[in-house]
Amino acid sequence: MFDLLELQKRSTALRFEKNQQIIKEGDKSYSMFIVLSGMVRVVKNYGEPHQIAVANLGPGDFFGEMSLFLLKPRTATVVTVEETVVLEINQTNVFEMMSENPQMPYSVIKTLCARIEDLNERVRTVKNVPLV
Repeated sequence: MFDLLELQKRSTALRFEKNQQIIKEGDKSYSMFIVLSGMVRVVKNYGEPHQIAVANLGPGDFFGEMSLFLLKPRTATVVTVEETVVLEINQTNVFEMMSENPQMPYSVIKTLCARIEDLNERVRTVKNVPLV
């Protein structure tokens, strides 16, 4: 999906130890991250009694795109499950890369659609109602 060499030129590599927060729900920061190594957990209401693990993401996965594209506060906290290296890419560089590589927006959209499909299935399972 992403040209790693191009990403490395236009991003910042960051290393996090186990159990470190990369982004915090509610923060106003507008970049996305691509996991190079390790694993992260996406959590709603992190640290509260009713926290919800939304997803585990590993190498090749990305997160933070909602804030980046919508310019809204972070919707979840992302915490490392193990030592993790990510690439952080800002809005300007993402848009430049997408305009130069038309396959990239398609890949991002495809991943987002798969996440929506998974969420719909989770909701259906919890409510035990058929999909329409």
